[in-house]
Amino acid sequence: MRRNGCVLGLVLNLLWIGIASAQQPLTFTQIVDTPDQAIGAVIIKAAYEKLGIPVKFAILPGKRARAESSGGRADGEVHRIFEIGDEYPKLLRVPTPINYIEPSVFSKKHEFEVTDCPALQGYQIGIVRGVKHSQLCTQGMGKVFVGDNLTGVMRMLNAGRVDLLITARINGLLMAKKLKLDGIKPLSPPLSRFWVYHYLYERHKELVPTIDNVFKAMQESGELEALRAQAVQKLLQNADKQD
Repeated sequence: MRRNGCVLGLVLNLLWIGIASAQQPLTFTQIVDTPDQAIGAVIIKAAYEKLGIPVKFAILPGKRARAESSGGRADGEVHRIFEIGDEYPKLLRVPTPINYIEPSVFSKKHEFEVTDCPALQGYQIGIVRGVKHSQLCTQGMGKVFVGDNLTGVMRMLNAGRVDLLITARINGLLMAKKLKLDGIKPLSPPLSRFWVYHYLYERHKELVPTIDNVFKAMQESGELEALRAQAVQKLLQNADKQD
């Protein structure tokens, strides 16, 4: 039955190609300075290519990216955590997750085992504006600096202006490498693992089940994980070239 469902989904996808051939590119917001979003963009591009739908990406600060997508000025988001779909009902969550992030605590001077978010109370913590998982972790804490991008907050951590930085593990590792900040390291273990989901603005509601069928087929074939691994490797290679 599962195989039959997959075949049916692929047939529906092929029907979409004729409809999509004359379509203008869909624009998805992508958060600046966040490698996990660059990985997601690779997956999104590959998925929509299977439908013959061209896509492009508007690379913006996190808060503005969310405003553009939830306001309908973009066609959706590369990916966000599950809760975004509840908070912004005009953004429709595509049910199959396409990527994951591991929010982690980065430090230069402090060394301790990370247990949970409340254990970070009392430290000066840097986060990036518009990144929901970091906002949820630091909600109600008094000593939180909110920066516009990861580059700036990472430099603040290096300069000792914040004690800790919360960001996705892959983002922090690659940014520290890019900026040649050898003393910055992730503490263990990661705070959690979040699956992230592609979002479409409500005017594209008929596309949700179609692109979801594509994601399901890519997941079952192993293509999703293979694309993610290739994208991570490419990001690491590019970071090495900057050394």
